[in-house]
Amino acid sequence: MEIQTKKGEWYLMGIRPYRTLENVIDGAVVTFVDISKRKKMEEALQDPALQQAKINFCDSIVATVRESLLVLDENLRIVLANRSFFNTFKAEKEETLNKKLYELGNGQWDIPELRRLLEEILPKGSNFDNYKVTHKFENIGKRTMLLNARHIFSSDEKMRFIVLAIEDITGRKN
Repeated sequence: MEIQTKKGEWYLMGIRPYRTLENVIDGAVVTFVDISKRKKMEEALQDPALQQAKINFCDSIVATVRESLLVLDENLRIVLANRSFFNTFKAEKEETLNKKLYELGNGQWDIPELRRLLEEILPKGSNFDNYKVTHKFENIGKRTMLLNARHIFSSDEKMRFIVLAIEDITGRKN
């Protein structure tokens, strides 16, 4: 029987009778064999077309949002970014996707307080709203932004992401 722990580890459980020298059943022997690596390989080999369809679906949702939007994986690498992000921050896809947020634009996004907030989201399952940050960017100059972030995950918690919405409020009057 295959079982999964709350931490997502997989084990193959076997139960056999324990017999004495007189061949009398005097208990049970329960064994657990770690099969986590095998399960991960099985998941990776799932239908690639289905995996691509899921990515395309998420990409379509992200593309409809008017605010700049980033989807980060558990290592804070950018998985998806919408057109608004590329236009607002004059960034290119090749320089953005699969990069850590803090590596963008020669480290322009390496903002200590933002880093702290994002690094707390996945372990604590927290979110933040209306975090105001003013920062000078090489390509676009000084900007004031409102940031909102959400921890999202699949029902089995195997896929965990952070959605970061960035609203440029530079021209807004308080």
